[in-house]
Amino acid sequence: MNDEQIIKKLSDLFNETLGVDEFELSITMDEVARWDSLKHIQLLSSIEKAFEIEIQFEDAIEMITGKSILTKVKKYIAGK
Repeated sequence: MNDEQIIKKLSDLFNETLGVDEFELSITMDEVARWDSLKHIQLLSSIEKAFEIEIQFEDAIEMITGKSILTKVKKYIAGK
């Protein structure tokens, strides 16, 4: 799975979970009003299901920007 495919899937998940039109690497948790702690857990759960991965707690707390989410998802996909 390449970056473009991952970003497309993340974009869909962000739209479904947070109502964000498009996933961007520059997006941060602070910029999205609906992205609170509960929505963060829902988003991470959606990411786990969509990519068939299990995100470790240490990574989950770092996944608060578009870039960090893409980086971590790629790490887990590569480790499958």
